[in-house]
Amino acid sequence: MKRTLFLILLAIPLFTFAQQQPKIILQLQSSDTLVHKSIVNQIGNLKKEFPGAEIELVCHGPGLDFLMKSKSYYINKLDKMKLSNVSFAGCEFTMSQKNIKKDDLVPFAQTVPYGLAEIIKKQQADWLYVKLGF
Repeated sequence: MKRTLFLILLAIPLFTFAQQQPKIILQLQSSDTLVHKSIVNQIGNLKKEFPGAEIELVCHGPGLDFLMKSKSYYINKLDKMKLSNVSFAGCEFTMSQKNIKKDDLVPFAQTVPYGLAEIIKKQQADWLYVKLGF
């Protein structure tokens, strides 16, 4: 009886873990349009494999181009996919360095004070980290 109870108690966290959907923080620091094209596929594939996953793409440095209205081909393609629980964040520090205004970003983009700090905070909250690019 004790052994059965022990096995049940052991199985509960494993079952709970198996049912959880991951939280994924993606870092983009590249202005390369081939990387941007790849991101559309990567995020789409992640959502196929983990439909309930929460995904945040943080763009900073040259990667902020991905969120710019003037260069928004791939981000708009991603937005048209209407994926749930996917958000896009631009680094306000990069924006200030490059004289970019919030209005220069696509309307569904959010901003964070510091891109790297956002990534660190998410990792501390047990989000999985993926750096994008070639």
